Amino acid sequence: MAALATARGALAQDERRVASPDGQIEFRVFLTHPQPAAPVRLAYQVSFRGQRLINTSFLGLEIHDQPLLGENVGIVTSMTASEGGYNGLTAEYMQNGSLGRRINLEVRAYNDGIAFRYVVPPSGPLERMSLENEATEFEFVGSAFRDPDRLAIAKIPLDAVIALPFVTEQPGLGWVSVTELREGIYPPMSVSREDRQIMISRLPAGSDELHLAWEGPTPFRGPWRILIIGPTRTSVTESQLASRLSH
Repeated sequence: MAALATARGALAQDERRVASPDGQIEFRVFLTHPQPAAPVRLAYQVSFRGQRLINTSFLGLEIHDQPLLGENVGIVTSMTASEGGYNGLTAEYMQNGSLGRRINLEVRAYNDGIAFRYVVPPSGPLERMSLENEATEFEFVGSAFRDPDRLAIAKIPLDAVIALPFVTEQPGLGWVSVTELREGIYPPMSVSREDRQIMISRLPAGSDELHLAWEGPTPFRGPWRILIIGPTRTSVTESQLASRLSH
């Protein structure tokens, strides 16, 4: 029980799911505690062919002089849709004690991967958004039969900044490419290793006095964060998922 209590995302709340049309890829979004005494945070998991591929990974936006947007939130509503080539999910959240700050997550599940993005509706505290960084995690599971320290990710120096796409094998499970579909003047995302199996988003600091990554009005619709998933390296590097998102 003690091990369960300290595990990341051991207790999930308000879970919503969306699966690819062929049912082989599933995205789960939910609220959970990073640590037992911490406030709940927005988080997700991804499964491939019935096995966990991305473990509990936390989401959010770091806003200047405000609490993390994605922490201490509650779900307001959710809706699903089915379009040509993908199944979609939109989940809307409101942050408690923040005078109505909201954050939505749009998700599309394709047969060759997952795409998700942040949407921030206008609110009193966020008529304009001063973004310092993203807090988008990618915790790779690896294989239950292998030591996580043997994964290629574990050999990446801590805090080394890696440009996208970031392609890695999940032994016994498949391959994953982390990439993005750029949006306007929003800065390019890179990733760095935070822990043995966790990669986290990084945005370049701006040249302004506060070194903000991005600043602008709401409503804000961020770039697509993309997880291309397949059985081989070739299947993920040759995927056209990003180009399909742009149409």
